[in-house]
Amino acid sequence: MADTPRHAAEASPSDEEAFHIPDEIALALTEFAAVEELSRGDAICLILRDYLRVKGYLKGAPPV
Repeated sequence: MADTPRHAAEASPSDEEAFHIPDEIALALTEFAAVEELSRGDAICLILRDYLRVKGYLKGAPPV
């Protein structure tokens, strides 16, 4: 039987820890979050939302 990916909401903390962000990206993210006055999580969501919208994977108007 093939493994099926778990839903993101079911991810355990150990799954999250397995994701590694390269140092130069982590530093840029920290700076971006500070300049934009966002939490790190909100900064990641903003970056991903904008990227996915530009690439056509996310539809709809951006939040106001």
